[in-house]
Parts: sequence; C-alpha cells; structure tokens
Amino acid sequence: MWHIIKAALLMLPRILISYFAWMLSYSKKNSNVPVEKRYKKVRRIITKATHALKYDTLVEGKENIPDDVCCFISNHMGAADPLIYFDALDKPVTFVAKKEIEKLPFVGRVFKSDLGLFLDREDLKQSLKVMMKVQDSLARKEISWVIFPEGTRNKDQMGLLLSFHHGTFRPAMKSKTPIVPTVVFGSFRTLYKHHNYKKYPTYIKFLKPIYPEEYEGLTTEQVAKMVQSRIQAELTFVTRKIDQKRMLELNDKHYRFNRVY
Repeated sequence: MWHIIKAALLMLPRILISYFAWMLSYSKKNSNVPVEKRYKKVRRIITKATHALKYDTLVEGKENIPDDVCCFISNHMGAADPLIYFDALDKPVTFVAKKEIEKLPFVGRVFKSDLGLFLDREDLKQSLKVMMKVQDSLARKEISWVIFPEGTRNKDQMGLLLSFHHGTFRPAMKSKTPIVPTVVFGSFRTLYKHHNYKKYPTYIKFLKPIYPEEYEGLTTEQVAKMVQSRIQAELTFVTRKIDQKRMLELNDKHYRFNRVY
C-alpha cells in the first residue's frame, strides 16, 4: 500500500498541472484536438504513473500489430490493466470502460481525453450505442480500440477466463478491422495492499492478428470462442511460467504461480 501512496504523492503536482493545462479542454465533447496529440499527452502522464508505481513491463509480439488501426481484444485481471498498453504502444489507442470509471476524479478525464467511451452494462440500449460508436471510429480508421470482452475483472489469476461477450466483437467485424488477441498479466499486484516489492513485473503479449478474410462468414460467437481459446492457451502455457520466473528473479523467493490474489 505504501508504494501506491508514494506514487500518488509523486504524481500529484503533474496531475494538477495537466488537469488544468489540457485535460479539461481535451475531455470536452466538442474538442477537436488531433488523435495523435491527445494520445501523446495522455501516454506521457500514464507512463510517468507506471514508473512511479514501479511497473516493470515486458512487451512481446509488437511485430504482430498491424500498421493500420486494429481492435485489441484482451483478458482482464486488474483495474490497472489499461496502463500496460500505454507502456507498450506508441501508436494511438483508446478503451471501452465501465461507466463507473467516468466518475472517478482524474481517471475519468484521462479516458475522455483519449477518446475513451463508457459502457453501462445494465443498459442494453446504451451499450449498443457505445459499440456503434466504436464501430464508426474503426470504420473511419480514427484510432485503435482495446476491448475487454469478459466484461469485468477475473480476480482468480489461475482460473479460466470468463466467457467472452460475443457482442463486443461486432464493431471490429462490421468495420472489417483486424482483431489482435492480447494477453495482459501482473497489474493486479500493483494495487494489492499486501505487496511491497522493489519492482512489479507486468506483461503484455500481442498474438497474431485475425484479419477480416479469416473471420469472414463466421458468427460473432465463433470468433469470440476462437479468440478466447488463443488467449487462454497463451496465458496457461506461456504467460504464467514467464511471470513465475520473473517474480522469482526480481522479488519474491517464495513466490508460487498458483497463489491467488
């Protein structure tokens, strides 16, 4: 817990300056700030935050990211998972987040500044509108999107992935956008009050993309199962072993990969 308090204190002056210097204006609906400029500003402050939180991010598979916009489909184990993407990507990317994030001080403004959208999981009509906006953005090749199709965090790091909501694949498939299955891991430790490490290993791997010609003729349910199986296999047979090795090397000599957080 102390490392979180320390990081917050270190970041407070930068947060306040950024909030009044550009976040308020960038987060307005009628703001016409270019996507690249938005992302550069947001990424700068987020990477400062991950540094303060002692993230040690291992990035793999960047060669699999298409040059054009794409839709990253990711597992979701920690509230801080989106931060790993900013560590990994210099190309603009934004997120679909739950509506509760919008109300969080500073955090909600950051998401809005980066063109993020907020989804009400209890309101089907609103959720459909959000997904249509994502689809339109992808069709215009405005910015790449990250979607967590489990719909909520999976707090059991050793459990199977939660079922992927197939409707979250519709924006990419309707706009004929490449889908990049992505594995993220480790951010859950950074916000856990009983952890106090010199470094907090985090991990992200971009798997081979699925292009429109590969999913043409398939249903959203079929694509959801395909992507989930690829992420699950990578997580089970590769990611957890890498994480165990890094934890043993960097921090915890008694670490076991089957510890449940």
